[in-house]
Amino acid sequence: MAQVHFGSGLQPHTGGVERIDLDVPRVREMLQELAERYPGIEVQLEQMAVAVDGQIYNDAPYQKLAPTSEVHFVPKIGGG
Repeated sequence: MAQVHFGSGLQPHTGGVERIDLDVPRVREMLQELAERYPGIEVQLEQMAVAVDGQIYNDAPYQKLAPTSEVHFVPKIGGG
């Protein structure tokens, strides 16, 4: 199962949970599962990029997740 890590900025929305394991095939399903488990967190996650196994994606809904993947949420980086 993919390990999903929540930084201190997201933990108030998870009830203090720092990490959960999810069995999902892609980032899209992961985000749906998180929205169901933690209502309201989707607003925060829309403003975040997703890092999968150290690779940061600003737009990642179809990024595949392996059972060994580690997922972190980081602020989106703007370009100019």
